[in-house]
Amino acid sequence: MKTKSFGQVVRELRVKHQEYSSLREFARKVGLSPAYLSRIENEKEPPPSEAVVERLAEALGADKYELFSYAGKIPEEFLETFKKNPKGVASFMRRAQEIGLESDSDWKELETSLSKMKRKNPK
Repeated sequence: MKTKSFGQVVRELRVKHQEYSSLREFARKVGLSPAYLSRIENEKEPPPSEAVVERLAEALGADKYELFSYAGKIPEEFLETFKKNPKGVASFMRRAQEIGLESDSDWKELETSLSKMKRKNPK
């Protein structure tokens, strides 16, 4: 379970990134006002829109899916997959929960298995 807030993660990543130690400079780079970015980092604003989360991730060289997770958001590309096959996606996710897929290595192993299946059974 993630214990840091979205704002804390953004601030930590920004401060580690040498060229963005200044909040003002980073805000300019991602097209936000320094005041708004400060409120996000200090948890006085909820996490921003998907587009802004993506800009922050790109500028910080961070994994956008991790940032989405901290923001409590699901990327639109995943929602589109769910909309196309809600029963199948729900069944798949339910099964993943039932068997206890939790760690990154568990999911990577599943991803590898799915890739092998796809190579064996191309459309």
